[in-house]
Amino acid sequence: LVLFIIAHLVGNLFIYGGPHAFNGYVEKLEDLGILLNIAEYTLLLVFLVHIWMTALLVLENIKARGGIKRYAVDKPVGNRSLATRLMPYSGTYLLLFVVWHVFDFQFADQTGVRSYIAGKSYGLYGIVVNSFADPLHGMLYIIAMCFLGLHLAHGVESTIQTLGFRNPPAFQKFSRYFALLMVIGYSSIPVYVLFFLR
Repeated sequence: LVLFIIAHLVGNLFIYGGPHAFNGYVEKLEDLGILLNIAEYTLLLVFLVHIWMTALLVLENIKARGGIKRYAVDKPVGNRSLATRLMPYSGTYLLLFVVWHVFDFQFADQTGVRSYIAGKSYGLYGIVVNSFADPLHGMLYIIAMCFLGLHLAHGVESTIQTLGFRNPPAFQKFSRYFALLMVIGYSSIPVYVLFFLR
């Protein structure tokens, strides 16, 4: 999932090159044909496994507490980060966002009315520009990217520790900078469209 997030950002940044660069990138992806389909289905499977494993972990925690009840004293244990404490909320928002995002862009009619800018169809580039020209659309996207950053900050650090490496302060710093880079990269797109392409 982390590799996909990096690759997806790199692809999205082609928007800074204009319609030819962005749509050219989209066409190159579509030219992959069956390989793209395999990658998409694999990503979907990984995403579903991630949700399933999260649900199992939540159920185990509920079972360990003896049911759905809050602790008498509900204080963060140890040095639980904000990202860790917000995980249920950020995860839920991201799940809803991913469904919306897929229908909003991937399944959109690339020659339909949303693709037109000044009377000319610009394909997916036009859809992205028209979507992010709406401040509410851009804000919901940026909120999702902030939640993604919190999710990544926790997930990357946890993954590194799970692999057996030991240096928590360094890993915390790395995971936070990485997450911040992803948030800035993704969020720059609606900001660019709203303030520089409108």
